[in-house]
Amino acid sequence: MHQRALIAMSFVFPAAAAAQSAVVVPNGYDQLEGTSASRTPFGWSSGRLQYLVDGDQLCPNLAVITNLQFRLDGGNFNLDAPVGKTFQATVVAYEVPIAPGTMSAQWANNLGVATGTTIYSGPLTVPAASRQYPYPNPWSIDLVLPQPLIYQRSGGNLLLDLTVTGGTGDNWPADGFFFHGTEARGEVTKIWEDTSCTNGRGDTLSLAVPQVAGNGVLGGTLQVTHTATAAGGGAIDFVYHFLGLDHLQANSQPLPIALQGLGYPNCQQNVDPLLGQLLPVSAGQCVWALPADPTLVGLPLFTQAAGFDLGAGLAVPSRNSFQVRIGDVIAPAGPAQMVHQSNYVAQTSGALSPTGYFGLVVRFVGTFQ
Repeated sequence: MHQRALIAMSFVFPAAAAAQSAVVVPNGYDQLEGTSASRTPFGWSSGRLQYLVDGDQLCPNLAVITNLQFRLDGGNFNLDAPVGKTFQATVVAYEVPIAPGTMSAQWANNLGVATGTTIYSGPLTVPAASRQYPYPNPWSIDLVLPQPLIYQRSGGNLLLDLTVTGGTGDNWPADGFFFHGTEARGEVTKIWEDTSCTNGRGDTLSLAVPQVAGNGVLGGTLQVTHTATAAGGGAIDFVYHFLGLDHLQANSQPLPIALQGLGYPNCQQNVDPLLGQLLPVSAGQCVWALPADPTLVGLPLFTQAAGFDLGAGLAVPSRNSFQVRIGDVIAPAGPAQMVHQSNYVAQTSGALSPTGYFGLVVRFVGTFQ
């Protein structure tokens, strides 16, 4: 039954139109929280990054880009009240033959003999912000290019070389992504957590999605573990895990739904339940079977749970919830990659992820054909 229901999920998401006015890289994350976060470049006084995008993420032929937009991270950094600041920023665009999987930590190696075009030079305002549920956060950084960037897919992949200086303060992690480059696994993101979520007795329930090879992969299983802690001599007997396709709306009601009025302080419902499994707490985890239909690669699933003390007639929602995009059986090539250096003072190289693809979630605004 679970397999048939999951296969049916693919019909919920309509195909994208051929012409678009905005493209989010990585594709598919326009309404989804990214899988990581980056404090470079907006969380420091200065920084440099080279952001290399696989051109297929942007367009088949031609892109005319007018804006670059970024958003605050949601569930990956436990930082509040990000500080507003203004940088002096320079962005140079290149079309290069290298792919995200072949980037070097050396800035010059990535540029090769390509000729760059300065597409922005001037102030870049990063506003003070606070996280807004449900994730993802709004695109609050909007870098408007004085002249549109014309990108031709046939010329290679797009590399943006961004340098910022003169900033003050700290604490502005931008939404980012990390895709494992050597192991097939689902893409896991925590979309909410409040460790003070409890019931009247003080019970708590916490979930985790192990980020290990094979978990969340097409044709395999998705494992969600649970840890229940009962207070006052009670006992959590069962955990009801549920899985859904939507974290924005449930039964025409916007998510999240605050549960304090039901007796669960600091708790909320973050998922529209579609499937459920009731398990003894001793099981330690819930295992969902995933179908082998290749059209489901990248499908986002959302999971949450509730624990029950049947003898006392008490329940407690999980204090966190997760988003998992179904992974392919083969670790995919990265949609983008980033070399980055905080507190940049003309170093010849930056940091490069050794095990996968890491970078900012970026919204490119313009025309894409």
